[in-house]
Amino acid sequence: MICNYDGCGCGMSERKQSPCMNGIMILVSIIGGLLFTTAAVLLFVFSLITTVGFIAWVALITGLVLLLTLLIFSFTAEDNCKAAKCTRCYLGGLLFGIFGSIFTGLLGIATSFAAVAVFPAVILGLVTFFFAYMIISTLFLLKCNLS
Repeated sequence: MICNYDGCGCGMSERKQSPCMNGIMILVSIIGGLLFTTAAVLLFVFSLITTVGFIAWVALITGLVLLLTLLIFSFTAEDNCKAAKCTRCYLGGLLFGIFGSIFTGLLGIATSFAAVAVFPAVILGLVTFFFAYMIISTLFLLKCNLS
């Protein structure tokens, strides 16, 4: 059964279905990403994080695993109306975070970094922003599915 946007045909009234909080997810993800980015860049500037490569690898692998999980989940969620509705609600933000993490992770791995240059701090900022955005979006999707 493929669900549509309205009632999904599950026999649930609109009061009982969890509302789509996509705008709140985007706002919280952006604020959380900026806070996480600020902390990571400050740690890098003060030489407490010495390399960006490890963080880029973590973001890349986590993004690929979440992309594969989302792909599998989207095929299995067809029979579950609530899961399909939650996935549709948060899909755009989640894909933004996943693809951003994958692309910036690849950029971070492909580039050789010098600890004194500004470019590694910019790449680290992008990687950590998209990583935090992806994690927060995933948490919103899980919260929607579990509530």
